[in-house]
Order: sequence, then C-alpha cells, then structure tokens
Amino acid sequence: MTMRSANAVGVSFLGVLLVLLPVLLPAVGLNISLGTTVILFALAASSVNILLGFTGLMAFGNAAFFGVGAYGSALFIADVNANLILGLLVGAACATLAAVIVAPFLIRRRGIYFSLLTIAFGQVFYFIAYRWSGVTGGEDGFSMTKPPILGGSTPTLNGASYYYFCLAIFALLLFVLFRIVRSPFGLTLQGIAQNEARVRYLGINSDRFIFVALVLSGFVAGVGGALYSVSIAFSYPLLMDWHQSGDFVMMVILGGVGTIWGPVLGAAIYAIAQNVLSSFTPAWQIIIGGMFIFFVLVFPKGLLGLGEARRRREVAAAQDPDVAVAPALEVGLLEGRHP
Repeated sequence: MTMRSANAVGVSFLGVLLVLLPVLLPAVGLNISLGTTVILFALAASSVNILLGFTGLMAFGNAAFFGVGAYGSALFIADVNANLILGLLVGAACATLAAVIVAPFLIRRRGIYFSLLTIAFGQVFYFIAYRWSGVTGGEDGFSMTKPPILGGSTPTLNGASYYYFCLAIFALLLFVLFRIVRSPFGLTLQGIAQNEARVRYLGINSDRFIFVALVLSGFVAGVGGALYSVSIAFSYPLLMDWHQSGDFVMMVILGGVGTIWGPVLGAAIYAIAQNVLSSFTPAWQIIIGGMFIFFVLVFPKGLLGLGEARRRREVAAAQDPDVAVAPALEVGLLEGRHP
C-alpha cells in the first residue's frame, strides 16, 4: 500500500469515527457532549494550524478568538434574539472583527516577538472579560438557555442532534480549509513558512497574506467558540486564557502540524484523555504532560505529520532532481500575488 493510500484509509477511518461518536461514546460510558467538545476544540486547533502549520507562525493567543466567539454568541442569544443560527453568525463576526483589530499589530513581527504579542493580546481580551463583570459576568461567567435553531417555536438541538449540527459545520469548514491550503493563496502561505525572504524577492507582499491568514484563523476559532458556548450554555473568561491557547497548540502538535486532519486527531486525544483521566485522578495534568512529552520525542511531526513527511519525500524523489530541490513555494506563488 502506498503512503497516499494509507493516508486515505486513515482519514476515512477518522471520518467514520466522527460520524459514529454519538453511538460509540455512550457504549463506553462517556457523554455525547464529549464528542461535541472534540470537534469544536478541533476547530480551534485548526485555527492555530493555519498560522503554525501553514504559515510558520507560532500563535499562543487563539483562545482569545475562541472566547470572543463564545461571548459574542452567548450575549446575543441571551439579550437580543434566542436564535442559534444568528448567534453563531454574530459570534463568528465578533471573533473575526477581533482578529482584524489585532492583526495590524502582528503582521510585521516574526519568531518569538510574534508569539509574545499573541499571548499579550490574548490576555488583554481575557482581562476585559474578567473585569467587565456587568456584561460578561466576570469571574463567575455568563449563563444562558440553549436557543431554538431558528428562534421562535423551532426545535432546540440537544445531544446527538446538536453534535451532528456541529459536525456538519465542522466538515464544511474543514473542506474550505482543504481547498484554501491547496490554492495559490495556501501555497504562498507555505512559501512564507519555508522562506519568506524568497517570497518577497518574487514581489509578493507577505504581510498581506499573513493578515488574511490571521483573520481566517480568528473566524474559524470564533465559529468553534460560538458553538461551544451554546453546547455548555455558558461562557467564562478562562476560555480566553493563555493556558487554553497552549492546549490548542498542544492539540496541533499531537496530531500533526501542517496537516488538515492532525488537529482533529490531536483534539480527540487531548479531550478524551482529559475527560477520562480527570475522573480518576487529580493529577491528570501531569499524565497529559508526560503523554505530550512522549509524543513530541517519538513523533516530532505528530501522528499524522510523520506520514505526510514521508509522502512529500516520495513525491520529491519521483520528480526531476532539479525540480525536487526547489521548494513548494514556486508551485503556485506567481498565480497568487494577491490574497
């Protein structure tokens, strides 16, 4: 079996598992809500992967966009209109706006400076939610009632029905990300990660591409946060804390940086391990930390990243030597000068 076939089998298996989760989880004594948490955390991890995996920027502040989406959705549903679809759109729009505001301060920073700034801005959003208790509920958080899907007398989604609603949105966003990554725009982002100086030499303004990547990342995280707040009928400041951002980065690294399905696998491993271990021992964080160290040492590219690296080497070896040494940068850059 070729590496491409093996990857296709693995991805198909993962997709089938996601569809069957509402059946499998109760069979092993776990709640369906854990499956919802997995796919929504996977969206947040995918938003990190846009920056870390495809653009080469270490982002430690995406929990801010996740939390803004959660609060935006919850406040709209509780105070304006109890409508799930509208609440989702408002939450995603709030997170996207937050990314648009923050992005100009980040696009000219690289390396450790970019990482520290993402942490700083994330903490700004966290302290706003923490201190603005009249609106956000402060440390106690903000509760709401699950809204009908279209407001009024339309049905309210719960349990398996809400899981499949989230799964449908998740599948749509994952397909969009898949198409973006393989577009000239996505190839340009990968070129920036490989050699930004060369991208600029080709006459491409990398800052503009990074700006769009940041906004796209904020949107994806915001969708995840908006759906998550409805799932638990609650929003709280710790959703924006840098620890939560670190968890999202950990999920990406566990599953495979720079792969479409890696964040999904990483989110599943992390969320299920956290749920199971925390019910047995208060030292669950130490165990998860040890597990993370093990995976980083044994699978430095992540579980799916290992297979992706082998596939790329096979493709490069099958090409003409002169082509193989050229980075993927030039495959579609000149077609995508403008995002």
